[in-house]
Amino acid sequence: MRHFYFILLFLYPLACFSQDTINITLNPGVTGKTIPSDFAGLSFEKNCLKKGYFNPRFDTLVRLFKTCGIKSLRVGGNSVDTNTLSTDTAGRHYTRAELDSLFLFAQQAGCKIIMGLNLKNSNALSADTEASYVMQYQNSSLFGFEVGNEPDLYPKSKYSYSDYKRDFTSYYNTIRQSNPAAVFTGPDCASNFETFTLPFCGEMGDKISMLTQHYYGGKKDSATISVQIDSLMSMYKLAHVSEEVRRLAGCASSKGIIFRMSECNSIDNGGQKGVSDAFVSALWALDYMYQLARESCAGVNFHGGLDGEYTVFSRDSGIYRARPIAYGILAFQIGSKGSFIYDTVTNKNINLDSYSVIDNSNNIYTTIINKETDTLKKAVINLTVTDTVNSTYYSAEYVKLYSPSLKDTTRVSLGGQVVDSLGTIPAYKWTSSAVTSHQTKIHVNPHSAVVIKFNYKYGTSINDYSENNNHFLNLYPNPASKKVTIITPMTEHSVISIYNLQGQLLIQQQAQQGKTDIDISELAKGVYVVRLYSNSRVEAGRIIKE
Repeated sequence: MRHFYFILLFLYPLACFSQDTINITLNPGVTGKTIPSDFAGLSFEKNCLKKGYFNPRFDTLVRLFKTCGIKSLRVGGNSVDTNTLSTDTAGRHYTRAELDSLFLFAQQAGCKIIMGLNLKNSNALSADTEASYVMQYQNSSLFGFEVGNEPDLYPKSKYSYSDYKRDFTSYYNTIRQSNPAAVFTGPDCASNFETFTLPFCGEMGDKISMLTQHYYGGKKDSATISVQIDSLMSMYKLAHVSEEVRRLAGCASSKGIIFRMSECNSIDNGGQKGVSDAFVSALWALDYMYQLARESCAGVNFHGGLDGEYTVFSRDSGIYRARPIAYGILAFQIGSKGSFIYDTVTNKNINLDSYSVIDNSNNIYTTIINKETDTLKKAVINLTVTDTVNSTYYSAEYVKLYSPSLKDTTRVSLGGQVVDSLGTIPAYKWTSSAVTSHQTKIHVNPHSAVVIKFNYKYGTSINDYSENNNHFLNLYPNPASKKVTIITPMTEHSVISIYNLQGQLLIQQQAQQGKTDIDISELAKGVYVVRLYSNSRVEAGRIIKE
């Protein structure tokens, strides 16, 4: 009996740390929607104009926009309906000079402005004055105008959808009369998409170039931090918004326009401390962006500014910082450059989402998000590319989006790197992953994400290393018995692979700058193909094992 209990004590820890194996098969021959290059955006309150956020001298914010791939900036929010353009800077007024600073910033950051116009406390003629100034002097950085903010939340006893349609038409006709090239978006609703946004699309779709809506993952302080985190990580959390976006994007498409989530974030009303400023927001944002992109959404604008809990970037005492949610946006930028491809997931019994994209060079990026909050629920991913004609996926590498805890607010990294105080991030640390027969295996810890890249190489034979296709590899000694040294001038990330003549991968390791020693003592005697791969070059040769 004593031995029996000993066996149980030995096996119990193994059971606790067991890992689920999930198989994902990728078919690069079946592509779907292309993810727009300007998908990632931010949304600022219009009263930020008075705070000097967009002073062109603040080049760190420009670098943060470029680092995270922010190509769209919506200026609106609740303050759009309380702030007006004026020569008087007192009260809730902003000036033409402040508008100029905004658009100069946009030019430097390489983004387009969605400009909100005061509806609730202004009129069409005042809006036309502002719109005409922007159209005359800053039109090159303008995407379009939106009329008001969340009109579906205006006092319902006094304001209806019909009222908004009337007012929008007045603004549209007045501004277009002065500026025939003016572009509009809308209706920028908070939530009532069925009774407000969809009817607006159907009746006013010919007057806008982009349909817009808002979304927040939760309500501020409606639950404890732990409950809010569990809600954001729930496998069912994004199902409702995905269905909503599918219908909105479908309606927009029927009118020949696009749909964008023009204001969104994890928790509403400024966000919740310990949630919106924590690592959970990064995983939520990464998952959210892919879910919406898959449903044909043209982009998202995360609301905030430079203060508050849910802001993507913050500024305190003149020091800028990328919040955790910025790392989710960064991870999306790595893996979203291309079109979705068809994938099949089997044996998935944990809370995990995956998205796969193929770029113009046929490299495949798969983003895997393990949303399990249980620290014991690790996952092993068998990722396989189905065979395609005249193609070879010869190597793979990955970067991790990581933090010790979903509640952590400071120790977040991507590929082992962090965004510095200058608004830049060093090159990500890509880790090599061995590939055999188009398959690689990745371990994904709970509450983390991984972006895996399958590197594409055109060619039908592992023995095809002629001078026409590759550069010859400098290696010695040859023949060799125990080790071979490979010399390369490459300074970029490179992978060395050794194959037998049947094309089976036997050894794979990361190349070192200058020279790399490869242990071949375990190989049988014979002839082997050696290849060194980087993103821009292939070097190849043969070695004889004595």
